[in-house]
Amino acid sequence: MKKSNKLKILFFTPHADDIELGSPFMYLESLRLGHDVIEVLMTENQFGTTNNNFKGSRLKRIRKRELKMANKVFENNTNNKIKVIRMGYIDGYLPFNKESLKNTIRVLKREKPNIIFTPDPWFAQDFHPDHINTGKLTYFSAKSLKNQDYLKYIFYYYSFKNDFYFKCNWNDFQIIEKALGEHTSQFSPLNTKIEITFYNKLVIFFRLLKTKYVSEAYRIQKFENGDLKPPKNYGFFDKIKYVLFSSFTLWGYRKLVNMTPEELGLV
Repeated sequence: MKKSNKLKILFFTPHADDIELGSPFMYLESLRLGHDVIEVLMTENQFGTTNNNFKGSRLKRIRKRELKMANKVFENNTNNKIKVIRMGYIDGYLPFNKESLKNTIRVLKREKPNIIFTPDPWFAQDFHPDHINTGKLTYFSAKSLKNQDYLKYIFYYYSFKNDFYFKCNWNDFQIIEKALGEHTSQFSPLNTKIEITFYNKLVIFFRLLKTKYVSEAYRIQKFENGDLKPPKNYGFFDKIKYVLFSSFTLWGYRKLVNMTPEELGLV
């Protein structure tokens, strides 16, 4: 990414740690280049633990503090500031309906982003319902915008059908690892090392074999006459990936969201 005029970039995240897990290099570089970076956090993270005693308002407070500290790591390493918009939906229960769509459209009309990053709802690596609905809300909200000339690109992360590769700096792993380590309710120091060292670096290594450089992968949204083009139909191997990713990630989701919002006193 070359230095240019200041852009407004929105990163839609289902949960507080999805920047570090889904789009950390682009987030860091956007800040480094002095762009206006806004994180749109869709949920309040109340279910992100298997410990039922921590779920609910207590975990919401903890993860709010963790997000602030993680973003401070990015800010301190870029001399830039991050704006966070909290949409306030219950973790695990992000709805895809008229109200949530209207609220997301309102954010886009107010902020007028040039670039959007959001989870891929169609070719998803992570089938947590909040991830899917975050991507769908972003897609249909952007699609509803008429006669606008500010939104130029939408990039999907957590995608198994990547077609855009952002060249990144291997040394930035140190910053990303430190930011991820601030989410202590989610990752122990050992978990952080495993996530960064063995998973993220392994994925990037295999991507290196394909692109010949260190990169972060996205699927880019296609536009046609200013309108968003719908996704193509699934091929045979896409269907296999769909079954594999959905089976694994939904199993993890059900382990966390094992109580109702009513049981936690959230509604």
